[in-house]
Amino acid sequence: MTTVMTAAVAASLLSFGAWAQSGEDDLLERVRSGEVGQRADQTQQLRRYDSASQAERQRMLEAARARRDALQADSAGLEETARGNERVLETKIGALRTELGPNAALFGTLQGISSELIGVFRNSSTSLQYPNRDAWLSDFIERMEKSSEIFTIDELEQLWFLMQQEITASGKIASLRAEVLGESGARETRELVRLGKFGLITRDPAPAYLTWDTNSQRASLLKRQPEGDALYKIDDYLTNTRGVASVAIDPTAGSLLSRLVDAPGLRDRIAAGGLIGNLILTLGAVGVAIAVFKLISIMIVSAKVARQRADIQHPRANNPLGRMLQIYEDNKEQDTETLEMRLGEAILEERPKIDRFVGTIKVISAVAPLMGLMGTVIGMIATFQAITLFGTGDPKTMAGGISQALVTTVEGLTVAIPTVLLHAVVNARATALINTLKHQTAGLIAERMEARAERRAA
Repeated sequence: MTTVMTAAVAASLLSFGAWAQSGEDDLLERVRSGEVGQRADQTQQLRRYDSASQAERQRMLEAARARRDALQADSAGLEETARGNERVLETKIGALRTELGPNAALFGTLQGISSELIGVFRNSSTSLQYPNRDAWLSDFIERMEKSSEIFTIDELEQLWFLMQQEITASGKIASLRAEVLGESGARETRELVRLGKFGLITRDPAPAYLTWDTNSQRASLLKRQPEGDALYKIDDYLTNTRGVASVAIDPTAGSLLSRLVDAPGLRDRIAAGGLIGNLILTLGAVGVAIAVFKLISIMIVSAKVARQRADIQHPRANNPLGRMLQIYEDNKEQDTETLEMRLGEAILEERPKIDRFVGTIKVISAVAPLMGLMGTVIGMIATFQAITLFGTGDPKTMAGGISQALVTTVEGLTVAIPTVLLHAVVNARATALINTLKHQTAGLIAERMEARAERRAA
């Protein structure tokens, strides 16, 4: 068997060696044929050069030298012309500056003002009514940067007009119809109201705040509208006919409003708690549901017991006191000790029904903060892992773990506090009901003993 395998391996190696050898031979042949072809081309070129006459080669050399001399002469002439133009330009610039005198600094002032105005116009929502103002300013600045040109009175008046136009528009409330970037990024045409430079609002089709997008030079809907009564104020303001109405504005011209809506909401906070946070909230919901259910059931039983106390002569089986009275009636002929034991046994049977699930509420109120503490530890572990991997240069890499740590702690306390209070209330009600049964039992036994004492005395 081994001999056969060895023979097979040897045959395979021989076949592979033969294939490799044939491939190498083919490659070598191709390289050789390429070298032969290249040598043939070089030989043919040399033969053509050798076949040219000596006179022809001399003529070609002289023509090349003549062309070189002509190009050098043209280059020298152009260099001299350029130097002359530079001298003339410097002379004219000097003459222009001398003629301007003290007003020469006005160039720099106008350029600076124009550059600032471009930024003001692009960041202002007044561009909805006066678009493309920055195009004229850009052209004006470009011409001002050319020292050979000077501004004109008309250009100064236009610059002053644009400044005054922005100042006037910033203090006015204007209604207009403009193209808006919707929540999905689609372009929509809506009726807008511009509150100076402090805000853009609309009620088409619903009350909403908009922000000015500097890049696209369009108004865009906020990703999330502010909470509270801000949207109701928009509707009241736009439909007001009394002449005076209030509406919320952003004194930072949209920056503060954008940051406000980017702040995490309640759902975002809950999501930051992760799995532990969801478990805490679920546990809290179960605890509150049990507490409410138990409180209602105890109140119903207490009401039935109160009605039974008012009609103690007719025991009913729908309440603990009625069942105890029935036991009393059934064992009325027994001795006092036996009757007391029967009634005590009845109370022991009723107590688990009354105290059912009360302990569960207490356990939930104790477990919730412990789960919050566990979420805190998990969040801090995630934070230190982020620090280990990415360092402390970017706080955003640590924000997730810190947020989870804090949110789970808050959720644990949020569940623990109300469940502790509910447990205290439910436990007090259950204890009061059990005490009522004990007092009533003690009263029945006392009446029985007094009746027997009277009969003996008689």
